[in-house]
Amino acid sequence: MAWSFPTWLYLATRSRKHGAEADVPAAARPEGPLVWLHATTSEARASATQLARHISRARPGLWVLLSEPGAEPSLNAAPSPGSAGGSNARTASKTPKIVPAAAPTGDNPATARAFLDHWHPDLTVFVASSSLASGTAPFLPATLIEACHAKGRPMVLCDGRFSPVLAQRWSLKRPLLRALLGRMAVLMVQDQASAAALSRLGIPAERIETPGAISETAEPLPCSEPERALVASALHARPVWLAMATPAAEELPVLAAHALALRHAHRMLLILVPEDHSHSATLADRLRADGWSVARRTQEGEPDDETQILIADDPTEPGLWYRLAPVTYMGGTLSGAGIAARSPLEPAALGSAILHGPRTAPFAADYARLGEARAARLLADENALAPAVADLIAADKAAMLAHNAWVVTSGGSGVAETVVRRILALLDNLDAGQA
Repeated sequence: MAWSFPTWLYLATRSRKHGAEADVPAAARPEGPLVWLHATTSEARASATQLARHISRARPGLWVLLSEPGAEPSLNAAPSPGSAGGSNARTASKTPKIVPAAAPTGDNPATARAFLDHWHPDLTVFVASSSLASGTAPFLPATLIEACHAKGRPMVLCDGRFSPVLAQRWSLKRPLLRALLGRMAVLMVQDQASAAALSRLGIPAERIETPGAISETAEPLPCSEPERALVASALHARPVWLAMATPAAEELPVLAAHALALRHAHRMLLILVPEDHSHSATLADRLRADGWSVARRTQEGEPDDETQILIADDPTEPGLWYRLAPVTYMGGTLSGAGIAARSPLEPAALGSAILHGPRTAPFAADYARLGEARAARLLADENALAPAVADLIAADKAAMLAHNAWVVTSGGSGVAETVVRRILALLDNLDAGQA
């Protein structure tokens, strides 16, 4: 198949910088149909991994080749919800039919051809990301796209976002961008603005779809329902808030927040999950010496009516506490002292409103998504924690945050399912045409 002049010129110019040697992948190509998912940027890795898992669940017999530029991606490359407690992680050995691979880098056509000759994908899906909005770098691998086109197999672009910034950066390469995007059988983008930008480039409307943005989702952490019912009964409908994975440096502001909350609701219970469970006994003794009525989960079990602070020192129960507490402060985000901060998608998936400080690594992207959706409240400093907890004692305010957070955690999965259905439909149409 003929290359377009813009892509021929681009690749001819770029390929002079590369040798003619072609690296052949070491792993064997599995038998049977195979879809290639390629994350075009490192930011797209999480979306590509999520799509791979959805495809694996929807069609267990289909092989998925998962790659990113110049790297062999781990299926846990992106921070997983529950990574601090180890609830959600899945490894390649536990996820059948998904093969991580290192994709060719650079602009060497021979390397791209060798890669495709080895893997023979039936369908190629280029997974973009919201980082396209910044326009910081070209995101379309021209060499790979043209090599796929030469093989006569369809290609799909998904999770793309085309901003005015990106369009401006590509203004001198508009013909190249139009030629590369024109190779795609379907372009699935995040919003209507992106769809309009593609139309202005001359992409036919029937190839453009707008399913939304693929975002990392959280499967709700498990808990024992009989145990949840038992603890809920012991609480007698008391107001509850949770301080999750709290480092020692944040114990004082958490206690100050609880003291203020008790002025507004004298039956308020604080469930305090220490970051380091090994010093729970010392912590309980110190709090009792300061006049607090304290129970430890591993010692007293359920709190009684007089308990003001329950130290939840069983590391296997975060799913229980998120279900019981309508408000959660995510420890380590105010002081930055936490060494095992948990993902905010955990409480979001279980209906607990989220409070957090400005130190959100390594989950900054998740906190940003929640913030944009008004699904979490950012605390400027330690002094902001106490009034925020007191304010969210009002059930309607906590419920609004929690609802918005649930929408964030569930919406991305729905988009991923929509994209996967479209990918599988294209694959089925391809198979029907070859029959």
